Amino acid sequence: MHNVLEAVNRSNQRGGRMLSVVDLVEAGTLSVNQTAWILERVLHGSSWLVGARPGGAGKTTVMSAILAMVPGGTRVRLTNRGSGWSECPPGGCVVAYELSPGFYDAYVWGADVARLTELGLAGCRIVSNLHADTLEQAREQIVSECGASERGFRAFDIFIPLALDHSRRGYTPTVRHIDYVCEARWCRLERGELERPNVAEARWISAALRIAAFLKRCISSNLRLIEDVREAWLDWCACSDPPL
Repeated sequence: MHNVLEAVNRSNQRGGRMLSVVDLVEAGTLSVNQTAWILERVLHGSSWLVGARPGGAGKTTVMSAILAMVPGGTRVRLTNRGSGWSECPPGGCVVAYELSPGFYDAYVWGADVARLTELGLAGCRIVSNLHADTLEQAREQIVSECGASERGFRAFDIFIPLALDHSRRGYTPTVRHIDYVCEARWCRLERGELERPNVAEARWISAALRIAAFLKRCISSNLRLIEDVREAWLDWCACSDPPL
């Protein structure tokens, strides 16, 4: 098993520092409110899957930035041979760096993907990314190609697709919407909906706005390094006046 930051930094395949959720907000990949919406669910045990077809689109970066914000005490099992990940007990966290047939660190495919979703159904947090731009493309790979059940597919209860938007600096990955499971069915939350809290979920209004305030304080305090953001996050979650 690995601690959270060990698992995050091990996912780094391109060098440089790993980006934090604050970096992603400042880059425009995620809005403050989108990030807060995701983190509110992560604190309550949600699993997530990040998707984009092109290589180098930022899938691992987004996946790992969110992973750095899981609750304190979380221990991560990577999907490597001999790690015992397939027997992870309920309450654990299993991370596959990619759902792909490639022979790389913590990549899984076929029956191992189906097993990963079974762990999600059994109460483990499961985290990964894959080459898919849409929920339908992700389902095709996980269900049709790897043999997972539809219910198992929904164990990844948040799907975050990345779109590549043109900017002066080239192409910027942007989350235009989030697909998520609500009452055993997939729903969609457009980016703009969270900018209008009166039409967002009641749970967003009561809890995630406080997380948004935390993120804004990080930005104003120039707190960006992933290690520093995690430390501040854990302190904030453990404060005497619980935020959630």
